[in-house]
Amino acid sequence: MCRDWGRDWAWRVNPTVDEVEVVGYVDSDAGALKLLSRRLPGARASWFGSLDAALAAARPEALLVTTTIAGHAPLARAGLEAGLHVLVEKPFTDKLDVAAELVSLAAAKGLALMVSQNYRFFPAARTAARLVHDGSLGGLYEIGIDFRRDYSSPPKPRFRIHLDSQPLLVDMSIHHFDLLRLIVGREPDRVFCSTANVGRGGFDGPPTAAASVAFGEALVSYRGSWISAGPKTPWAGEWNMELEHGNVRYAKAASRRLQAATTWRPLPSRSRWSSRPSARRGSTCDRRTPG
Repeated sequence: MCRDWGRDWAWRVNPTVDEVEVVGYVDSDAGALKLLSRRLPGARASWFGSLDAALAAARPEALLVTTTIAGHAPLARAGLEAGLHVLVEKPFTDKLDVAAELVSLAAAKGLALMVSQNYRFFPAARTAARLVHDGSLGGLYEIGIDFRRDYSSPPKPRFRIHLDSQPLLVDMSIHHFDLLRLIVGREPDRVFCSTANVGRGGFDGPPTAAASVAFGEALVSYRGSWISAGPKTPWAGEWNMELEHGNVRYAKAASRRLQAATTWRPLPSRSRWSSRPSARRGSTCDRRTPG
């Protein structure tokens, strides 16, 4: 299923995956086909106006759902009921009980149902997770996360996120919360979150949020904003992680060609680090990608 993210997947992602053969594109908007054809002239031959037509003609094995959130649950359900594996763009659904129902349906049919959370595969994020999991810097006890971007309208045009009921939490913070699950390696025990809309930026819903998240004794302080005038952070946020014997930072990279970097250093005067080369000061970077 197409729309904006679908076109991005179609011309940027899918052609790089040799194991996948695209057998059809689905969108009820004929204008979307025209936009896709600018990047992929051959797409017109495998275009369908409905999922039912695509299932009957193309006989796919899997479905990629990239519509707005309102289409995620019904299309994922239709794909699963047709016996297809389903990959759906984040956020999965806007209701927890619907998400649980779809997970149960996929399990009952023995099918894969996966939500695309690509940030957890960034090299710098995985390095941060490795440093926490391998214990080379001791136990984790504190994380601070800041996300700052300015999508105020005006001067920017109003996008879909300006119309969302939760433009920050549902569209962006979900990436940061998933990274927390990756880096800490477990689900949180407690979450307290407050959102606010001060009436600027052209957002219907609250574009700012602050949250406290507890993973056992490890505490997380989170702040996010779509209307910040401060220095913009990487899309994955700016992270400061305090561990028993050192510090890990995931933040903006020094090079303009890189999106973000993870840097780490043990506390000084720790002679035992001489036997733990993995704890030496270092860095890993994410390359900047367009879009």
